[in-house]
Amino acid sequence: MPSLPDLSAALGDQVLLRHLQVSVVDDAGIILYVNDRFCDASGYTRDELIGQRSALLSSGRHPEDFFRTMWQTARSGFDWRGEVANRRKDGSEFWIELTVVPLPGDGDAPYCYVGLGSDITRLVEAEQQFRHSEARFRGLTETISAAVFLHQGERLIYANRAMERISGYSRDELLGMPFYQLARPDAQESLRARAAARLRGEPVAPIYEVPIRTKGGDIRWLEVTATRIDYDDGYAALGTAIDITERRQAEAAQRHIQQVLQQIIDGDPVPTFVIDAEHRVTHWNAACGLITGTPAARLLGTRLAWTGFYDTERPVLADLIVDGDIEARIDSFYGNFYRRSEVIPGAYEAEGFFPRFGTGGRWLFFTAAPLHDDQGRIIGAIETLVDITERKEAEAALRNAHAELETLVERRTAQLAQAKQALEEDVAKREASEAELRRRNAELVEVNARLQETQEQLVQSEKLASIGQLAAGVAHEINNPIGYVQSNLTTLERYLSDVHAVLAALDAAAAQLPPEHPAAQEVARLKQERDFDFLLEDLPDLTAQSQEGIDRVRKIVADLKDFSRLDSGQDWQRADLRQGLDSTLNIVNNEVKYRAEVVRDYGALPEIECLPSQLNQVFLNLLVNAAHAMPDGERGRITLRTGHSGSDADERVWVEVADTGRGIAPEHLHRIFDPFFTTKPVGKGTGLGLSLSYGIVQKHHGQILVTSQPGQGTTFRVVLPVRQPSQTKEGTTP
Repeated sequence: MPSLPDLSAALGDQVLLRHLQVSVVDDAGIILYVNDRFCDASGYTRDELIGQRSALLSSGRHPEDFFRTMWQTARSGFDWRGEVANRRKDGSEFWIELTVVPLPGDGDAPYCYVGLGSDITRLVEAEQQFRHSEARFRGLTETISAAVFLHQGERLIYANRAMERISGYSRDELLGMPFYQLARPDAQESLRARAAARLRGEPVAPIYEVPIRTKGGDIRWLEVTATRIDYDDGYAALGTAIDITERRQAEAAQRHIQQVLQQIIDGDPVPTFVIDAEHRVTHWNAACGLITGTPAARLLGTRLAWTGFYDTERPVLADLIVDGDIEARIDSFYGNFYRRSEVIPGAYEAEGFFPRFGTGGRWLFFTAAPLHDDQGRIIGAIETLVDITERKEAEAALRNAHAELETLVERRTAQLAQAKQALEEDVAKREASEAELRRRNAELVEVNARLQETQEQLVQSEKLASIGQLAAGVAHEINNPIGYVQSNLTTLERYLSDVHAVLAALDAAAAQLPPEHPAAQEVARLKQERDFDFLLEDLPDLTAQSQEGIDRVRKIVADLKDFSRLDSGQDWQRADLRQGLDSTLNIVNNEVKYRAEVVRDYGALPEIECLPSQLNQVFLNLLVNAAHAMPDGERGRITLRTGHSGSDADERVWVEVADTGRGIAPEHLHRIFDPFFTTKPVGKGTGLGLSLSYGIVQKHHGQILVTSQPGQGTTFRVVLPVRQPSQTKEGTTP
């Protein structure tokens, strides 16, 4: 019989078992040993588990017979295998594929039982999700903004509404064409080959970008995520796509800004070079190439900035700044010939003699400053050079003159004055160059801000236009059939009344016949066979239910029109925000109802001056984000609250959307309104919803506030003035 320490050491040292959850219990179910993998999976420490009964981890999902069979098998000396749902310390479930191995003790009785488990939580969750029906799949895909398509072979067999919207083709047109024909002609063959390889099971990148030509002839760029799935005893390709045209345009704008920055540095008469956080040379202007004799083509993209100055490898001043340990190392490379910059925080200045420059060597004065990102992290360094050979020669001449005769004092003094003047001119030139750099950098920042603001306005306008177009189309397509269906139901009710009268007369006539008369017997037989009395009783109920359904459809159409406000244009008008909340909630009901219960806690609100359709877009973004914040597999609560405060001169209303979801990490709170920032997985969000909402609220001279606690939920509060400034209504065009 092995001792428990021997057994623990043997299990803990096996490389193969380090990837398994290992536990040892005795015949009474008392835990004798667990490895680190087991502790990580359960959330308990080893001290919290040793000596406890294994039932501590029971999730309650399995019946008693399940564990009774497991123990009977193990106690009989046989291995037991199965899938077990355990409960973590925090109450959540995790699934393991468990093998229980009995270890014999003295005689034939088992001494202890070793459990070897591997985590299959994701596999079980995937199997549970797979059980949803195709109707559920289609229902979900029709409510998301990302395009979803399915093709088997080369023909599309499914496409959702978003695919119609992005491509401009109707669903019937899409299902009648090969999928690769959506691509731009020059990309069709590669897309076709990629899909064929995927369906054959060959390794293909799951995410790629492809240009498509819409029905209207426009070129749109899509980011596609595709995978092979089992379908009808074969395989099909399932893909999702998001429109990244705006992102690519933004990237092109960013490249343009980089080109402008490159031109600024290259055109600067001050010798300048830049390295990134990896010590790669990103800029080496012409002036720097001229003074060092090393052209930019030899150094750009390399980590060899030192070769422009030295014969043997050593860091330049910018390298020391990027490494972050300049204080500890600068003495060994620059001795006493360095100092902190008095102008630029974190920058250093140094000087040195370079015998290979020019005909007799040159003295250079360096200034190296760190480059930071918006988080304050060092992402590179910029270094400028100034030729101070003349100043150094003047200083040398001054030292030589001091050793000569006193009779030459006046001449030496004049030379010193001349050298001082040259030095002051050099310093003035350097300061002027640095001021010019700062001015140009400020201009670049301002241009970038204007580009970003313009981009956000364009994205917002296009999104609002798409929503309005969708609402108008739905209202137009539904209103016409509703009209004649409702008219037909009214006519049907009148016809049923007439039919009842005729049938009553026929029943009266049939009642006058003798019971044995063939006609009377046939009428009685048919009425019994066709359940005639039930038909007469059920027909009014059917027409009433149909009328109720038509009324519900009319309410949805009204909510769509109220959400888009197409009938009232985009002018400033007075509106009740509670009505906008209800209309928006009705629009996104299918997105929300499966994830959360919605609680309305409305306070009294006055009507406010606003752009209702734009505020509805804000409410839509907040409601959808609140629904998506709910943990998978759990149904939470979304609470809507309204209220108002302030005096007549500054009266304000507020709307709160509070959820009980996962919450937002503190380090992300200050970035949630940044364009393109999202915490959702790739393909699940564009990062523009909250950015656009922030812009709309700012346009209304309001505020959007957020509080969040990870694991407990998030609350967004939108505060708006009841009356807009007069210049807003006169000078702002939505």
